[in-house]
Amino acid sequence: MQACPRRPQQILGYQQLRTLLDLTQPAALLLVAVLHFSPDADHPAASVAHLRDALAPGSYVVISHGTTDHQPPHVAAAMEHYNQTTAPFRPRTHAEVEAFFDGLELVDPGLVHVPLWRPDQPEDAGEHPERIAAYGGVGYKR
Repeated sequence: MQACPRRPQQILGYQQLRTLLDLTQPAALLLVAVLHFSPDADHPAASVAHLRDALAPGSYVVISHGTTDHQPPHVAAAMEHYNQTTAPFRPRTHAEVEAFFDGLELVDPGLVHVPLWRPDQPEDAGEHPERIAAYGGVGYKR
């Protein structure tokens, strides 16, 4: 099944999805490296909320999202090249990404640069984990 996260009603309406998943039971929604391809005009927070609301209590939502926070200027300039493609890139700030978790309880360590999300060993995060241009987090639906 192929679907666009910008069209949550379409995703939830697929019979194939309903055959595979029982949305009355806890599930995991993985929005990994996709939301930064949704411009603000597409209202990605509303799409995430629609999908979140369809999940049963006890479910998790995993989000990773590109950012230019803490990045040198050349990273933001490189990301601008996406805007000349069919998949424009919309990096978001920590606060903007955190808003996607509204209605969910953030799982520790919260929304952090991806290498800081539960590395096996502290040194696995590297010397400068903030240089990774992506946030990651997991939300729990009560």
